[in-house]
Amino acid sequence: MRRAALTLCLLVLAGCNTTPPLPQPPKVVEVVVEKIVDVPPELAADCGNTTKQDNSVSEAVRLANTRDEYLKECTSRMRRIRGLTQ
Repeated sequence: MRRAALTLCLLVLAGCNTTPPLPQPPKVVEVVVEKIVDVPPELAADCGNTTKQDNSVSEAVRLANTRDEYLKECTSRMRRIRGLTQ
């Protein structure tokens, strides 16, 4: 009888030694939040342009230089617009 009780206790204790599974750590969930911002009217203006006045070489140079300045200014405004959302 004593041996049976001892065996039963050992079996119960052996069953208690099992460790429960460890809980899984929470998963990180990333959510994209869109932010709508108003674009100031001075940034939303059309890009500048100019037209040809005559067919001379000096006019072609003037036209290229003027359009280059318009392009630089327009690119600068677009960068400022993209910076509004950051």
